[in-house]
Amino acid sequence: MDIASYSSDSRVIIKNAREVAAAFKHPEIDIEHLLLATVRHEGTEIESILNQLGKSPSFVESIVEVYLKEQSSRSAARENLTLSPSAQRVLEQAVEEKNKLYDPVVEPEHILIAMVDPKSSLAPYVREKMGIVREDIFRAIAEDRAVAEIAVSGPKKKGAEAGPPARKEVGRTLRYCTDMTDRAAAGEFDPLIGREKEVQQVIQILLRRRKNSPILVGGAGVGKSAIVEGFAQAVVAGRAGQALREVRVMEVDMGAMVAGAKYKGEFEERFKALIGEVVKSAGKVVLFIDEVHTICGAGSGGSGMDAANLIKPALARGQLRLIGATTQEEYTRYLEKDKALDRRFERVKVEPPNFDEAVRVVRGVAAKYEDHHKIKYVPEAMTAAVKFAQRYLSERNLPDVALDIIDEAASEFGVKKEMALAGLEKIAEEIANLEKMIAACEGREPSEAVSEFEKLKESYDDFSRQVARLDEFWGHRVEVGNEDKGGES
Repeated sequence: MDIASYSSDSRVIIKNAREVAAAFKHPEIDIEHLLLATVRHEGTEIESILNQLGKSPSFVESIVEVYLKEQSSRSAARENLTLSPSAQRVLEQAVEEKNKLYDPVVEPEHILIAMVDPKSSLAPYVREKMGIVREDIFRAIAEDRAVAEIAVSGPKKKGAEAGPPARKEVGRTLRYCTDMTDRAAAGEFDPLIGREKEVQQVIQILLRRRKNSPILVGGAGVGKSAIVEGFAQAVVAGRAGQALREVRVMEVDMGAMVAGAKYKGEFEERFKALIGEVVKSAGKVVLFIDEVHTICGAGSGGSGMDAANLIKPALARGQLRLIGATTQEEYTRYLEKDKALDRRFERVKVEPPNFDEAVRVVRGVAAKYEDHHKIKYVPEAMTAAVKFAQRYLSERNLPDVALDIIDEAASEFGVKKEMALAGLEKIAEEIANLEKMIAACEGREPSEAVSEFEKLKESYDDFSRQVARLDEFWGHRVEVGNEDKGGES
């Protein structure tokens, strides 16, 4: 273990973990001792992360203390306790987490991620009682850093001290970008089904010495952005190869970069600063621009020096790796006309999937829609979505149109389900009131109250028919929905 890779806070936590193990008279430093030392240490991001997850440090501390008190201890405390093999693996994994988040040193949050990793040997009791998973921590870190980037992007006060250069500097320079690797680590993207060939092409092009910028060309809705998201997921999972293991995939928000550029040349300064920082990263940052044709003319203001001209030198030297995505029409209209820009990209053709591939995609991502809508899709419905999309919406591309169909169908089902439940309850109440009124008429001669009796009878029959129709169409669906809801709770 290279102690130089760990921040001062992380070193203090390791030292405190030894003291925790000694206090409990345990023979070695284990993961639970590290966890207790981590949540007790103040002045780090751990408290903010735990609060975002609804778990206070004192809550986690009490859980770990209960567990440690139940573990067997030696009669006398030992000095110079050593790390257990499982604790050593956690600290080594923390280095990997640091690399994934492109941080300069191992911070306490990296150790926390490694401890709650499913592969770690954290005690099942502690894991279950805490209820924290690594994806939640990644999401909390991403939110914290987004807020920090907004804060540091404002005007700096005179005399203000500069913050830590390593992490904050990247945030200031890339504030017009979204870190796709962070989002992939947080589990925000849908799984990529198929498209292995296209992802492999993107990786191969990025690894080239020159002309190492791929551009995805295909119709709207065929899954160009999904391929880049899949590439970001592959980077996080370590499936993109050793050379791309530590890269960050940053999506450029061209709208945010152009917006607010009040003075002539301000956009060009922003864009040049971004390109300069990416070049200085020495291949550690890969940019992604969706609708990449928008760089042709962006920020030119009639001067002819647009974003496309600003990136040409870096693209030509292979210093800038950029993934672009656009449609065939826009590619022909804008990029092909600029021969100097066109030859600096390597085109990756993205064709719409066939029927079977589209069904696989829909079934692969259906779980995300089921979680959102709190429903279940039957296999026949997912197949039908692709079938009807091809038949009736042939002007649009798969798989996007099929996913829109299952999304819309689930949304409509949810609305109708609520209306049906409300309607059934209301009508049932009306019938109950009518039954009481009819019961009140019992014992009276119909000849004495003919109009009232007939009116009640007609109202009762009318409401009964409404209930029968509503129950025939929606009754079994509502029952199934309630059963699923009960099972989930």
